[in-house]
Amino acid sequence: MATLGTYCFDGVNFSSATSLYTDSSLSTLAADGYYGQGLIVRQQLNGILLNAQPCSACLVPCGTGLSASISNQNGVFNADIDLANDLGAVVIRCFMGSSVPDGIAATWNSVVYNRLTAADNHNGVTLINGVGSQVDYAGIGNQGTGLPTYVGNQNTGLLTNSPYNSAGSCPTEGTSPSNFSLVSGTYVDQGTTQNVTIASNAIGYASDPDSPVFTMVVPKTSVTPTVLNLQIFAPLCGTAFNWEVDCPVTLPTFTGSPLQAGTGCATPNTTYYFVRNATGTSVPYTVRTNTLPEIGNFVFTASDGSAYLNDTAVLQYVIIGDPGPSGTTALGIRNGVVVSYGNCSV
Repeated sequence: MATLGTYCFDGVNFSSATSLYTDSSLSTLAADGYYGQGLIVRQQLNGILLNAQPCSACLVPCGTGLSASISNQNGVFNADIDLANDLGAVVIRCFMGSSVPDGIAATWNSVVYNRLTAADNHNGVTLINGVGSQVDYAGIGNQGTGLPTYVGNQNTGLLTNSPYNSAGSCPTEGTSPSNFSLVSGTYVDQGTTQNVTIASNAIGYASDPDSPVFTMVVPKTSVTPTVLNLQIFAPLCGTAFNWEVDCPVTLPTFTGSPLQAGTGCATPNTTYYFVRNATGTSVPYTVRTNTLPEIGNFVFTASDGSAYLNDTAVLQYVIIGDPGPSGTTALGIRNGVVVSYGNCSV
């Protein structure tokens, strides 16, 4: 069983250091043995750190999920997901419990992804930001910030207690969350904390009584890097959450007309892609089996989810089905989300 400790090294980072010490003056060498930080493990032998090795126990294979809960504590929970060499869309789904919202951010190839939708978004489920305004997807005002998007059920304490930067511990709200890393299927407290500040545009609450399962897409467009970092931010005291990360896939397709300003019937002759939403409160979730986009689905022009269809605030339409007044549907799309569904007009 690994144990936590505080050590000092003689380099700019653990990967390039020569030796490990137990004191800041670098006068007392740490005992020979194996030491790890993040995804790196190194053996110290005769006072010298040997070559860095990957920490296999620190990686979670894609295609799996995890559930976690904490009481009387807050934290930032890190997990590293092994995506292997496959290319395609990495679909991440999460459920943040029934009362305490949490933040989520996925980082791949130095890009942070924090954009989420949910089953029946715009069709019974309403997503709102921190000031109570409806949004097309959670995180719409949070793009490009590199910060997590907070989803789950509405809880005004999330904003009123921010920033979370004070000393002390739960149950006092506003304290700095502890850092946890996922090792061998268990989140392990790293003995450090970090400050967290939350802005209203980083929130995408579900205003409904029951929180939905949220869906995110990360496009894996190259063989490397093979690791995706998934962070769950839980600054409020006590929470429960679960998540699952699918391996890279080609998204399901549908055929529709080119984007158009109105609902007039048109010939479907263009291939698009979409991601299915899911329901449930525990992993594995129940992924819907729709063969055409539903209201609340993200839609794309690329099979790996790297380009959203009509990623603008102007509502536009794609016509699906046979041309004519029967068997046709006008999908209303805005900000990359299907927000309406109705007959096309002749």
